Amino acid sequence: MAVRQVEYRGMTIKAAAFEVMGTGRFVVTLSIARTRIRSKDRKDKVFEPPSGDGFFDDQYEGLDVAIAYGREIIDGGVPNLTVDDL
Repeated sequence: MAVRQVEYRGMTIKAAAFEVMGTGRFVVTLSIARTRIRSKDRKDKVFEPPSGDGFFDDQYEGLDVAIAYGREIIDGGVPNLTVDDL
């Protein structure tokens, strides 16, 4: 499992890539939370990063896509997805 976490505009974007056993393909998770909220009060919101069939051929490519997608969500560039309620 590979994990990447970045801070962006007061939010923490976290992505993790998991190999589908023995396939060499990866599923990726993406969560976004406010950075300055104490951990017990913190609400993470989970999103599904875009991929053609739900999988990535490379874990690092999947993480790059997820982090870029998280930034786009925070910037308001993805219709019907928001972090306003965090």
